[in-house]
Amino acid sequence: QVSYDGKRILFSYRPGQTHRFHLYEINADGTGLIQLTDGDYDDIEPTYLPNGQIMFCSTRCNRIVNCNLVQSAVLFTCDADGRNLRQVSSNNETENTPWPLPDGRVLFTRWEYVDRGIGPFKALWTVNPDGSGLMTYFGNMKPGHYIDAKPITDTEQVVAIKSTHMGREHIGQLVVLDVKQGPDERRRVKTIAKGRDFRDPFPVAQSGFLVARRGQILTIDD
Repeated sequence: QVSYDGKRILFSYRPGQTHRFHLYEINADGTGLIQLTDGDYDDIEPTYLPNGQIMFCSTRCNRIVNCNLVQSAVLFTCDADGRNLRQVSSNNETENTPWPLPDGRVLFTRWEYVDRGIGPFKALWTVNPDGSGLMTYFGNMKPGHYIDAKPITDTEQVVAIKSTHMGREHIGQLVVLDVKQGPDERRRVKTIAKGRDFRDPFPVAQSGFLVARRGQILTIDD
């Protein structure tokens, strides 16, 4: 993610010959690379918060997915310099791609596995940066997988990827969601592109998006 002043870039990276992803930051001109986190854990999918902190997903929770012997990564925060790490989610399953909403909440993908089977209940949820106010945002009552969601400026809509349950989890259809009619109103899901190999959407206007596809960065309208 690019910082709000446009001067820094925050990302997750695993150098060659190493085994863990950690958070890094670099100036937009390519100078000043610094490593923010370390240790025997994976720190991924970071985002800048308006209060100056960073939210990210991490395996520091030391939890295992119920139906597979893989580590879960849930929401954590840290200061801008990587210090004062704090777990803000109690979920047992994996969470993904946190991103701030205009009202201060954080939108993210939560794999919900309470009182339900292995089906793809990977819906969008919101939470306050301190971990309070956890609430469903879209798609929790019916199977589905929505990921990489981001708010569209000056609207109540978000752009996201509608993906599959397992495997190519960040790749899928490019969709726009409108939750004004409720958190499970599937008729408010608008498919922007029918291909199933889009990823990493980013809204640049109310009717225009950047999106990655097959090694390319594309622009696409609504």
